[in-house]
Amino acid sequence: MAEDIFDRALELVMDAGQTLLENGGEVFRAQQTMEIMAASLGVRDFHVYVLTNGIFASAHLPGRDAVSLVRHVPAVSVHLGRVEAVNEISRELAAGRLGVAEAEQRLAEARTVSRITPRVETLACIVGAAGFAYLFGGTLADMPVAAIGGLLESLVCRYFARHGINRIFTDIVAAFCCTFWAAAAQAAFPLVSANAAIIGALMVLTPGVALTMGVRDILNGDYLSGSIRLLDALLIAGSIAGGVVLGWIMARGLGVA
Repeated sequence: MAEDIFDRALELVMDAGQTLLENGGEVFRAQQTMEIMAASLGVRDFHVYVLTNGIFASAHLPGRDAVSLVRHVPAVSVHLGRVEAVNEISRELAAGRLGVAEAEQRLAEARTVSRITPRVETLACIVGAAGFAYLFGGTLADMPVAAIGGLLESLVCRYFARHGINRIFTDIVAAFCCTFWAAAAQAAFPLVSANAAIIGALMVLTPGVALTMGVRDILNGDYLSGSIRLLDALLIAGSIAGGVVLGWIMARGLGVA
């Protein structure tokens, strides 16, 4: 393999692994995909170790010193469309239908697959919060309150994300706004159950993906990555609980709960 093709293939594999991690792919799947792509591209002696927020890889080209690469992946979100696009590239490389240049172009397209618009995301929060409120024993009167709570959480999360504010503080403030609003609604309209409205709205913030991924990583033997994801889920859950407590304290202090 020519040296320039080797370097491009190695960068392609690293970019693919980073894309998987950045968009919610499991650690074991990212590592497996990178190994398949490297073998398909003719990169020999390829070794990779993947964590939830980093990739360490090395490879060797005959007649040249070993090459080591490190990628830091600080931010992780969920975009399964991009994950599926990278998996498709891996399958086509394994089948011999793509070369390095074609795979690079396809990966660039996969990394720019658009997300849902903010309006659609906000609508999903509103509908989801109302639906969960009813699912957890709420009444029709609780659903609008939970829906507005979901709207408040969505607006807080979007605003804080735009300014790069930490996820933990974001969840505290979002849960606080939701709780205070539900308590105030119950004080104004006794038919409303603040508990059902709060539970429904908070389901929008729950770290379901982090918890699921953590358990899957542990079951696949990636204990360190699984522990990191579970710790992340625990911190988010604690932040939500802290925001709820602060909201109740504020509501009681103002006499609305």
